[in-house]
Amino acid sequence: MGIMLPVMIAALLLGGLLVSAGHACAGGGVTPAEYEDVRADSTLPISLQTLIEGFVAGEPGVRSCLLLVDGPSFHWEGAAGIAFADSGLPLLPIDQFVTDSIAKMLTASLAMKLIEQKRLALDDRIAAYLPDSLVEGLHVCEGRSYSEEITVRQLLNHTSGIMDDWRCPGFFDLVAGDPDRWWSPQETIQYVKENCSPVFEPGGGFHYSDTAYNVLGLVLENVTGRALHELYREMLLDPLGMDHTYRPAYEPARPGVPGRPPAERYLGDMECTLWTSVMTADWAGGGLVSTAGDLNRFLRAFINDEIFSDSSTKAAMLTWVESGPHNNYGLGVSRVLFERFDDPAVAALGEVWGHAGSSNNFMYYWPQQDVTLVGTLNQLAAETDLYEVVATVMRAIAESH
Repeated sequence: MGIMLPVMIAALLLGGLLVSAGHACAGGGVTPAEYEDVRADSTLPISLQTLIEGFVAGEPGVRSCLLLVDGPSFHWEGAAGIAFADSGLPLLPIDQFVTDSIAKMLTASLAMKLIEQKRLALDDRIAAYLPDSLVEGLHVCEGRSYSEEITVRQLLNHTSGIMDDWRCPGFFDLVAGDPDRWWSPQETIQYVKENCSPVFEPGGGFHYSDTAYNVLGLVLENVTGRALHELYREMLLDPLGMDHTYRPAYEPARPGVPGRPPAERYLGDMECTLWTSVMTADWAGGGLVSTAGDLNRFLRAFINDEIFSDSSTKAAMLTWVESGPHNNYGLGVSRVLFERFDDPAVAALGEVWGHAGSSNNFMYYWPQQDVTLVGTLNQLAAETDLYEVVATVMRAIAESH
């Protein structure tokens, strides 16, 4: 490994990795010679590399961009920009990054695995699995308490009405004001209970809520008697071979490249990659570090019915509610309907589903092309529209055929 690693990095620094062999795993045994050969066979790798370099050059706040594209007959990984400001080291396609809300799809998958095991049910009321002290005052709307009525399904698809803590006045300031603070999920829930009223009655609409996912995480822990990071490791990460994915606030690092930390992410000009306050406050709705290759491994396993024992479980997760003018939401899965956009060229792309995160990162499946798209801009305050980024990549792929 000590001999091969510099060779691999040298190849990756050329800007991308393309494997013309089915759904290959990220960075899997491709020599520099093979890399050059397959790159010369198609203009798509050049187009994709040009795109991600343009995403970095086009906006000062975006310092780096990473992209993985995986289809029936190709697999490409590329990177652009700087991974670490102090050293000036370039971003590598195999670098780790903070996934933010992409983790919701993994947390939801844990819940669905427990449902398959009959340890939980979608329409169970969560009060049965939580202490009275947490349930009390959780959902009081117009003087009536609905705390006892919230179900597992409503937490998963953001229809519980519980306010999102990140949109609750003052919460972000507390998190950003003390990056070293450790937040328990109970503290994030208590903050919302004390400072923000529910948005609607349970089942009365859609409101994206990280708080609801923290409640869900506590349900999963109480059902199993295991910590959330242990459930991740035992039920998803280890079985799927996601060897470079971990929850940094709760377990040791698992570097993608030895001695190399996750790529830096920013809020404007402020570096905030592994703030303890963010990684713990995010908890069941985020708090995860991964690589594009590991996330693609998860998404392909999900698509190919390799995570659940019954295909109907995946189908249940893809049961949609309206969540926005261009969006649906399932059980921990977000769907982008490009067909609803006014631009005919964008509308022709169809749809993708998976999940995105606040650092302008994404993990999507494009069913019309059987293509997965994983990437990040590593910037929370990017002016670039994420759907435009994804659509631009999709159009490059479509035009290459």
